[in-house]
Amino acid sequence: MENKQTLKALFESGKENLCTKLQTLELPRDAKHVETVVTDYLNSLFDSNGDFRQGLTQSEDYVMQAAMKLLQAQQNMVGEFANNAWSDNQVKTDTETTDNTKTQVGIKREQMPLTLGGTVVGGAAGAIVLGTWGAVFGAIAGTALLFYHITNQNSKQPELGGNSKQATEPRNQKIDVDRFFKIISNICASVDELIDTFRSQISKVIKQFETQPKPTLEANFAAILDGIQSLVGYSRTHSSDEEKYAAKVQQRIEDVAELLENYDLELINYDGNNASLFEEVESSNVQTPKMVIPAVTKKGETIRKGKIFIPKK
Repeated sequence: MENKQTLKALFESGKENLCTKLQTLELPRDAKHVETVVTDYLNSLFDSNGDFRQGLTQSEDYVMQAAMKLLQAQQNMVGEFANNAWSDNQVKTDTETTDNTKTQVGIKREQMPLTLGGTVVGGAAGAIVLGTWGAVFGAIAGTALLFYHITNQNSKQPELGGNSKQATEPRNQKIDVDRFFKIISNICASVDELIDTFRSQISKVIKQFETQPKPTLEANFAAILDGIQSLVGYSRTHSSDEEKYAAKVQQRIEDVAELLENYDLELINYDGNNASLFEEVESSNVQTPKMVIPAVTKKGETIRKGKIFIPKK
């Protein structure tokens, strides 16, 4: 199979440029800005005339759109888990400890602005601004932000504090650029795997088709071949000077026409009422319509129009 440029490889080719733009940003405060930076970065890399997009077939482009929908569904699923964790946490934080402190456990709604504050619509927003490819880029950026936030929260130890308001307020932190970049890279790799699987399946279908026996006249249309053989055989073994030569040739021609019925085909002569089955050609040699070749129909449907000469106007 031909090696094509991958989403992951193209994304990683501009790592330094992207990291420079992200290194001063903080989360969750700059979440939307981070999403915009990543989306714009991807869109600039995947130029419409670039090797990656030019290398995709229309079907593979559809696969990319399907991958975007999967990413958005994944965001929604993780968001639901986050909401459940927040609900469980509310029960726990409403119970005071013996020393009048509250235990911070799980993920609070206030600490989930990325999940609940809009990045799950990143794909849809990208589609409006940048077209369908913008939807793919927006979905990648939104999913990366979501998983970065989730893993960042899970890596923290529960904290104790006397001020419940401070305990529930999110604290802005500079983004771990390398970890965030790795998350996006892994998402791109997953999309690449999806496209590679699609390409592999298409190759199998093509290979299977190419190895199938092809239709041949002798195998699939033996009856017609027999008729042609009989007609040509008589013509080559008899002289046109023989008494019944023309009649015999005519009979064999009609035999071939009848053989078409084995394949639901029928030759239709022009009768004056079926002009729609025929192509009309003006001629100065006729005074009334004259059939040149009959029409061919199959189960009532015209598959080859006949031809008639009509008087020249």
